[in-house]
Amino acid sequence: MEDVKYRPAEIKDIPELVKLEESCFDYDQLSTKNFKHIIQRANADLCLLEVGGSLAAYAVLFYRKGTSLCRLYSIAVSPSYQGKGLGAKLLAQLEKLAGDRGASYIRLEVKKTNASAIALYEKHGYQAFTTKAGYYDDGTDAVCMEKMVQFIDKKSTKLKVPFYQQTTDFTCGPACLLMAMKSLEPKNKLDRGQEIQIWREATTIFMTSGHGGCGPHGLALAAFERGFGVELYLSTDKYLFVEGVRQQDKKDIIKLVQDQFQKELKTKKIPLIHKKLNWKTLEGILSKGGVPLVLISSYRLTNSKVPHWIVITGMSKDFVFFNDPYVEECDTIVSNTSIPVRKDEFEAMAKFGRGQIKSFVAVYKA
Repeated sequence: MEDVKYRPAEIKDIPELVKLEESCFDYDQLSTKNFKHIIQRANADLCLLEVGGSLAAYAVLFYRKGTSLCRLYSIAVSPSYQGKGLGAKLLAQLEKLAGDRGASYIRLEVKKTNASAIALYEKHGYQAFTTKAGYYDDGTDAVCMEKMVQFIDKKSTKLKVPFYQQTTDFTCGPACLLMAMKSLEPKNKLDRGQEIQIWREATTIFMTSGHGGCGPHGLALAAFERGFGVELYLSTDKYLFVEGVRQQDKKDIIKLVQDQFQKELKTKKIPLIHKKLNWKTLEGILSKGGVPLVLISSYRLTNSKVPHWIVITGMSKDFVFFNDPYVEECDTIVSNTSIPVRKDEFEAMAKFGRGQIKSFVAVYKA
């Protein structure tokens, strides 16, 4: 075979990419607009494989900001070049690109009926971890697969935490609590009615602008009222979230709500632990059978400077894994499940505001 060359795509390549796309797929095709967005704006690699100067294959990797995860969104080999091992060559190049960008895991979705593609991925070390029903436009299920491409770290503690997507911009906390409760008590339901009810109980009333989100005190009380054991970890004994609002009357209400929550915590004898918090604290919670909810700054994930709740799903020597209930338009539920983050990245993520506040809500089976 003639010389094989890899290079990043440019705008001038789009017409050929569209032709290749149309020759390979009769469903979920990427358009001219899609390719232009990927090349110019997306946090992605669009890698071309050329044989003798002709486009023979392409692949798209999307990178998840602030994490060690990337997603193989699409890979296509021209019918004229299929059966010549180019898919395997391109896959190896993608793994190198991912490693060079600091990604440790690659995930992908493949049609359940595409036996040859599944065999290719399995041959190169990808393992199926779940199935997504009706994922494709034609109703076919997707097999979801992943591979660790660097920082080999096979020993890990993983929890079976189901995924629940928040249904509003302000209910990340309730969504995480629902996931934790369901993992501890499978009979619990994941539904919007509970999500909104928990928000009503646990909201801080105001946060930056619009509807308020849930603070750690309220979430701890909501878990306790539903029959779960709870520990609340806070790196400060000061009032939370007051720097996010401007009006003094709103600040006063936030303080009042926190004072009332703290009285309830004391009455119900829920441990409120003020200490230095880090991933070792999480290890302690996991070792006791708990599921930790963690308050982070969403800036490292979405560039939005607001507090955000995630639920921890496991840990290993090098990584912390979490479910993120906020699913962006370009993501999938699968890409938000057990997201790997290196421990140093997690330490930078798991704090909020000028005071670098840290907070964990540990939920236990009663």
